[in-house]
Amino acid sequence: MSDAKNSMEMNDFLQHNDHDSPNIVLIRELYDALNGGASTGEALFRILSDSPTWHVCPGFPEGGTYHGLYDIFLSEDSFYRRLATVLIDLQGKPEVFIDGGDVVVALGHYCFRDKIDGPTRKVRFSHTWKITPEKRIAGVWQVCDSYEMRNIPGSDTGR
Repeated sequence: MSDAKNSMEMNDFLQHNDHDSPNIVLIRELYDALNGGASTGEALFRILSDSPTWHVCPGFPEGGTYHGLYDIFLSEDSFYRRLATVLIDLQGKPEVFIDGGDVVVALGHYCFRDKIDGPTRKVRFSHTWKITPEKRIAGVWQVCDSYEMRNIPGSDTGR
């Protein structure tokens, strides 16, 4: 199935008209920062709660639960540093946002290359972001098409 067909399929199926609510604006800003946008570190510390939690699905490289900025971003053994040993140019590209008040669901796809053979891959995801009453992001519940993540060289997803 072509990438263009996959992108259209989600939008056509959901027929959802996004409106940029304050929560969706916050989540869009987070994706920009995570994808290497301007002032990445500054934006992350402003947008995220002081102790966010990342729930990363099994089957995704480095899947598991990560608590706090240190475990997610800052330590030598953090989620994103370990992920960078397996994937190159990882970007989350949301296509549809659904604002549920204290949660925002983003549906989209990851684009990346793996460290060994390097073809560009595109894999679907669903991210459910928890928003605090102070309008900061408390964390994410991540689900992706782990079938497409299988057999990435250097990853434990092929187990």
